[in-house]
Amino acid sequence: MKTRLALFVSALLLLPFVGLLLSGGEWADLDTATTLHASSFPLIVVILTLLALLWLANRMLFARSGNAPLTVQRNYFSAMALAGSVLGWLLLYLNHYVATWLSLAGFDFVNAVLLTFVFAALTPAVLLTRAWLGSFPSLLKRFAHLHTLPVPRSDTSTFVLLAWALLLLMSCTAWPSYINGMTWLAPLFLLFVLQLLWGESTILAGVPHGDWGRVACTALAGIVVGDLALGTFFLSGGELQQLPNLFFVQLGLALFGLTCLQLGDVIAEAWRGKTRAEVFKKKSFPIPVVVKK
Repeated sequence: MKTRLALFVSALLLLPFVGLLLSGGEWADLDTATTLHASSFPLIVVILTLLALLWLANRMLFARSGNAPLTVQRNYFSAMALAGSVLGWLLLYLNHYVATWLSLAGFDFVNAVLLTFVFAALTPAVLLTRAWLGSFPSLLKRFAHLHTLPVPRSDTSTFVLLAWALLLLMSCTAWPSYINGMTWLAPLFLLFVLQLLWGESTILAGVPHGDWGRVACTALAGIVVGDLALGTFFLSGGELQQLPNLFFVQLGLALFGLTCLQLGDVIAEAWRGKTRAEVFKKKSFPIPVVVKK
């Protein structure tokens, strides 16, 4: 798990910068003209809203199933809050190359700390909202028998997803008009690749059998939580760079939800455990050795 997370972080940090250098650009050439001019108040309001959502989702889950995840799985959600804060800053770093929603320039220390708490609350909020949506059997039943998708071989999927992830991360500055909007697929593709390389399943494991419940609930949770955070931020006087149209914003929020879930599956492996010997099994010696007594 730790190796995969380290590779994930390293790839997101290094590959866009390598692509920038290979295309003949420099860090100073990136668009940082639009900065965050809002006060700290909108971020504080967003944090309080997300905390209220966490409490409410936890209470609703307890009322429906008798299970309170924030209490029972406290260590897991603490780890997800830490992972979410790192994921948020990685996405903000990628945004420095594609200039979609917020600029790194003009940040003071207080806003940076508050934004870290926002990122830390977003991922647990998405996971809890997904769990609450998944507690409705009728909703899961509706998505349990949809269209199936053909599944290529595991090594083929790994190669294709890896190629796409490398292309998106290294070309976002070289072909901005074509690649920028698709750059946000790269983190999820990277997580898929790392899971497949380690012999683990992805969040799309049920899709080949027509079971879209987990994916659909997660995408919907990402949209609900993201819209709530964005709406609260704007109503409190916050400012962002020019966002794409509403449809693409919803797609981006759904994609963020799926990325949070896949990251959550990777983090959850720390609680079920899998030794290195189980993942990388030693091959037997190809030539039989006969020992005569």
